[in-house]
Amino acid sequence: MNIKKTGLAALLAFAVLTSMAVPAMAQSGTELADKSVTVDGDTESVYLEVTNSSGDALNYSVYGISDGLSTQVDSGTISATANDTVRQEFAVNATEYSSYRVVVTEDASDSDSESAESIEIGTTVNQTSGGGGVFAGVGGGLLTVRNGLIALVIGGGAYVLGFLDPVKNRLEG
Repeated sequence: MNIKKTGLAALLAFAVLTSMAVPAMAQSGTELADKSVTVDGDTESVYLEVTNSSGDALNYSVYGISDGLSTQVDSGTISATANDTVRQEFAVNATEYSSYRVVVTEDASDSDSESAESIEIGTTVNQTSGGGGVFAGVGGGLLTVRNGLIALVIGGGAYVLGFLDPVKNRLEG
């Protein structure tokens, strides 16, 4: 009797899972792109870029991945007209997810088929100021010590080479 209940419970669970999976599979179309990208504290966003899509808009789904578990964080449609590129960016939560997966499919709910000349998936990282050389890590913005020294060197070089002689003559008299 216990085996019959277990078998019946398994059959019921299978029927429920299958009934939920079939409509989801019927709505998703041919997969056009599927890429995972790793993110960290320097990652600003994940992007999806589509060039020259044909037909109706393409469907996309974005998943955050943490410890092997995938959670859908965004979905929608994207399209690019002829000779056009459209970019969609998604904010990153690097403390919650270690990577993101973007899946692009055609819309299976209509009779035509969608495609794109190119589909690119990647990350945008934060750009930090600073640089190499003697003044590494100094400042940001227009009025910095580095920019002042560069202006001084250029002005001194122009004076030595005689580029400022007309200005000098005018100031003297």
